[in-house]
Amino acid sequence: MQTISLWLAVAIVFLTGWAIIKKYQVNMVLFLAGFLLNVLALFNGTSDFLPKNATPTGLLGFDLFELFRAISRTQIAGVGFIILVSGGFASYMQVTGASDRFVTVCAKPISLLKNPYLILAFVFILGHCLGLVITSAAGLAMLLIVTVYPLIISVGCSPLAAAAVVASVLCVGYAPASGVAVMAAELVHLDPVQYLVSYQLTMAAPVVLVMALTHVIVQRYYDKKDGDKGVVADLAELEAKRKEIEKTPLIYAFMPILPLVLLLIFNKMVYKTITMNVATAMFLSWFVCFLIDLVYRRDAKKSFDLSFAMFKGMGSILTSTVGLIFVAAFFAKGLQNVGLITYLIDVAKNCGLGVTGTGVVLSAIIGLVTVLTGSGVAAFTSLAHVIPSVAEHLNSDGIAIMLMMHTASEMLRAISPVAGVIIIVAGFAQVNPLQVVRRTWIPCVVGYITMLIVVSLLFG
Repeated sequence: MQTISLWLAVAIVFLTGWAIIKKYQVNMVLFLAGFLLNVLALFNGTSDFLPKNATPTGLLGFDLFELFRAISRTQIAGVGFIILVSGGFASYMQVTGASDRFVTVCAKPISLLKNPYLILAFVFILGHCLGLVITSAAGLAMLLIVTVYPLIISVGCSPLAAAAVVASVLCVGYAPASGVAVMAAELVHLDPVQYLVSYQLTMAAPVVLVMALTHVIVQRYYDKKDGDKGVVADLAELEAKRKEIEKTPLIYAFMPILPLVLLLIFNKMVYKTITMNVATAMFLSWFVCFLIDLVYRRDAKKSFDLSFAMFKGMGSILTSTVGLIFVAAFFAKGLQNVGLITYLIDVAKNCGLGVTGTGVVLSAIIGLVTVLTGSGVAAFTSLAHVIPSVAEHLNSDGIAIMLMMHTASEMLRAISPVAGVIIIVAGFAQVNPLQVVRRTWIPCVVGYITMLIVVSLLFG
């Protein structure tokens, strides 16, 4: 019976992957898959599957929904709440124009450079750094198009080269701004700031430099090979948009980084007596930014209306990200209850994979699903919750595996022709998305391989 259950579980997993690739609604796909896996576990004899914070209802069928309730409650009270608040703050920064102004200020030094391919490398590194504050790949790409795209074109780079660099800048989603990164940190029992400073930044530094250098080589090669520079966008229109953004007071440019500054100062690594968690930093920053907006806008009603974006953003994140985490955790629990995780771990041990090998395999799976679906969020969240169990069986803290899986879901998005950011940038450059992917896949794959090597050497 155990063998049959495992094969049925594998079939459910493959069917789940197929449904996600075919663009079925991800939340419902993962919920149904988790439900079927847990039912399978019940038929296999599993009875004690409820967590400590759940009380049996007296009927196993009802207990399945009690399990989902308990998982959802745990997630919303922990990492889910942090993600809600982070999303709300990001939404507020967007409606006030602070995010746009932040990018225009950061892009200023680029105008001092003259070599077109040196500018490409700098844009990639700058865009990557902006990911510390701006977590939407598509949103960041659009901001870079308005602010630096005209400059890249004017110094002699092709529209395709500019599009490829802009589309691939967000190759690492950083905590604490990224909700998915916060979830990753929580699953390996790290404070988000510790995950950022001690692990993500250490890993990202060499990876980003390698990717920037690869972009220079690849874009220069294709510019010479293709000859045709492509269609140049309406630069005058972009210049007008940039000037409109720069009308926003300069102080607004510093608003988006306020939570990060607070968290980097008030944490256990700096202050042992004064500490601040992510949600507190976001709420405090929101209130401070509201006061600043109130003073500079000189329109109390408008400032009050804009401040509500914090709560609207939280609601939006609940439906898009936090709800996905609920069902992903339920799916992962089903994988554990049916015994598939234990079986895969045993296979990995027998094959001698260890921590590094297991991380490489799991990251490759997530990367493949990301490329096929265009979104790494569903791929990552559906498997991330199994990492604590995998790490425990491998006598590891799970950080190396988490870094590999999490980074793969972000980095390989830029080689998917169906990814939102690729479609948006390709549309702006007036080219086929596959033409953009032709120029992004080499830098992204090189970066992915470099990331695996760095993580293996430093944290494996």
